[in-house]
Amino acid sequence: MPPSEPKTVMYPKAILRLAELFSKLPGIGPRQATRMAFFVLREGDNYGRTLAAAIQDVNKNIRSCPQCFRSMDVNGSSHNGLCEICADQRRDGRSICVVEKEIDIPNIEKTGAFAGVYHVLGGTISLLEKDSPERLHLKDLYRRIEELSASGAPLEVIIATNPTTEGDATLLYLERILSPLKERFSVIAISRLGRGLSLGAEVEYADEVTLENALKHRTQTS
Repeated sequence: MPPSEPKTVMYPKAILRLAELFSKLPGIGPRQATRMAFFVLREGDNYGRTLAAAIQDVNKNIRSCPQCFRSMDVNGSSHNGLCEICADQRRDGRSICVVEKEIDIPNIEKTGAFAGVYHVLGGTISLLEKDSPERLHLKDLYRRIEELSASGAPLEVIIATNPTTEGDATLLYLERILSPLKERFSVIAISRLGRGLSLGAEVEYADEVTLENALKHRTQTS
């Protein structure tokens, strides 16, 4: 008799559900997600309860800075309800570094080459998703730049998106939507990260020297 085909191994529904949720995390594939689900199971009730409580705590006690959209404690005592970077009077509020995601900021801060403030887009423009611009903090950035430009003092916007297909699409989109503001206000200078970041590299993983060079050699956009 010919050998029968091996049966597909089915895991308990609770494991499959947890693995499905883990697989939604960035960089986590189905196999990794399944291993993570079994890890939670092996660690027992205490770990599971602690993990669930930590997730609930994040959702309950974290909010976004109303100016730059960085995460901050709900009960944070920063000036005017802003995060510590936006509220820091020692930083240059007229130099705005636009990043794709909040996790890019610590690497830029480590370089010591940037003393301005940030604006977190919350993602990138996807060429396959027409509604992707609506999910980003683009209108907020436009209003922020418009309000700052009204004073007549010089203002620089540094677009620090990643040199990837999505990052470049986001950069071009930003240049296009900010173009009317540049025509209205001559004080606005828009620049992009310069040499140092290779094609396909991400700010999140770049080393400090590479990022410092990219900031120092940033170039004006058209």
